[in-house]
Amino acid sequence: MTTESDENPYAAPAVAESLQSAPETSGFVRSRMNLHVAWLLAVLFNLPVPVMLGESAVSDPRAIVGLPLGILAVYFAGVFCCLQRVGLMWRLIVGSGITALSQLIPFAHIMIGIMAMGISEAIFDPDRNSREISSLPEAASATVLTGLGLIILSLMMGAALFAVFRIRAFDTQPYKLEAPASEPQP
Repeated sequence: MTTESDENPYAAPAVAESLQSAPETSGFVRSRMNLHVAWLLAVLFNLPVPVMLGESAVSDPRAIVGLPLGILAVYFAGVFCCLQRVGLMWRLIVGSGITALSQLIPFAHIMIGIMAMGISEAIFDPDRNSREISSLPEAASATVLTGLGLIILSLMMGAALFAVFRIRAFDTQPYKLEAPASEPQP
């Protein structure tokens, strides 16, 4: 009982050597210019249907300026999302490709646009009888809400694709799922 040892009985187990370090990401991810180009292409490929529908919904020629302002806001919101986490970035960009392909039958784009216009109408002019956008802030708001809805849709599609096919996005070293051989298996 009087035996003293240098070990602390309350110390955490020394398993740090067996823990795997996070894999290094590819050079593509480390370059901010590549990120901007990839996200810009994703945004551009998703623009045709929303711009066509948004342009037809705007009644005042001065309000049409809200569309490019909203598109810029959506672009920078996407860049912010992409800069937060690499895994999120690839799910968003891959999902944006799927969302862009879905413009061939643009049901999701139309539904998200209608909901965005309804929210913008409720915020800016709830007493209006027509479905047309008549002010710059309302046009910008509808564009931002449509873009954010498409970003959420793209994230969901990208996450589903990555989960179903178990894709490891652009890692130079894959994660190892098996336990180290030096530790006993329970």
